[in-house]
Amino acid sequence: MPSESIKVLLVEDNLGDARLLFEGMEEALPGQFQVAHVRRLSETLEYLWEDTCSVVLLDLGLPDSHGLDTLVLVRAQAPDVPIVVLTGFQDEELGDQALKEGAQDYLVKGQVDSKLLARSMRYAIARKDAEQALIQQGVALAKTDELQHSRQRLIAVHELVRRDVAAQLQESVQEKLRVATGRLRELLKTVDSTPKTIRVLSEVIADLGQVSEQNIEALGRQLYPATLSQGLVPTFQAFGDQLEAVPAIEISLADELVKLEKVDPTVFPEHMGVAMYRIAEEALSNVIKHAKASKVMVRVDPIRQGWWRLTVQDDGQGFDLESVHLGLGIATMQDYARAMDGECVIQSSPGGGTEITAALPLSRSRAESPKASEKEVN
Repeated sequence: MPSESIKVLLVEDNLGDARLLFEGMEEALPGQFQVAHVRRLSETLEYLWEDTCSVVLLDLGLPDSHGLDTLVLVRAQAPDVPIVVLTGFQDEELGDQALKEGAQDYLVKGQVDSKLLARSMRYAIARKDAEQALIQQGVALAKTDELQHSRQRLIAVHELVRRDVAAQLQESVQEKLRVATGRLRELLKTVDSTPKTIRVLSEVIADLGQVSEQNIEALGRQLYPATLSQGLVPTFQAFGDQLEAVPAIEISLADELVKLEKVDPTVFPEHMGVAMYRIAEEALSNVIKHAKASKVMVRVDPIRQGWWRLTVQDDGQGFDLESVHLGLGIATMQDYARAMDGECVIQSSPGGGTEITAALPLSRSRAESPKASEKEVN
């Protein structure tokens, strides 16, 4: 029993019954109850408007209100306060209905001893606290769920914009450059120009071709790799050709992955494949910019049913996780993993290289979430 007093609002129009209830509280726990007594519903609502209490002992038969309406109005005025209903000998059914309407307990007047009265109020307070805790937990879970959906929507919109821009670059800008290059070639054949003019035009044509075939294609791949529609295998295999700045890159794809995509290139949902690709892309970008590594390994293998692990490991200079501020790139990788209900873990130490591991549910049916650090297939 807590040392502070329990503040009780006793709502009872019968003074004799009120006195018996007060005496019962004093007998059970002397000096631990602070009791305020009112006799009408209007007085009850006024009290609860101006003050609060630990528990309400509520008689449902008052001069200005009767039955469950009394309980409903008191609960509306003080929804966070536990209520113990007082009923007569013939009103036990009313007590059961009161429980359904939100009362924490009910007592039959004339059948209440001091111990039962004290225990009922203590339990009512405990049940109300538990109820409030569950409500708060539910609200927190709902907010977390909504945050997760918001993150997924933002990433989906982000990828849609990137895909549209990549398509416009390749289908519109690149095509216009090709047309312009073709016209310049035709012009070069027809005009009677000096050798210098011919040389300049030839250089312009070569530059336009390089912009069209190399720069725009490379930018398009960065925005949204077209190979994703063919599966993870060709997408990850292309890393070795795209990232020339890495001295040595090793791609290791599990045989199971290769077999699955050989049968069905769309076996993994696109948004899951995009998440794994973006994590790998960001990790490799960090290796190029910061690691000073001589080699890097990219591995994709299964963890358990429906779950796959991506590992990007380099032999670079590493860093101290506790002392280094983790930038936007690390946060982006973790956001992609969390948006897919997965996990991304970064491990590094000065001089010991860096390992980034992501566990993602790449199948259409998800199993229990494993840890990104699991090492064996179950």
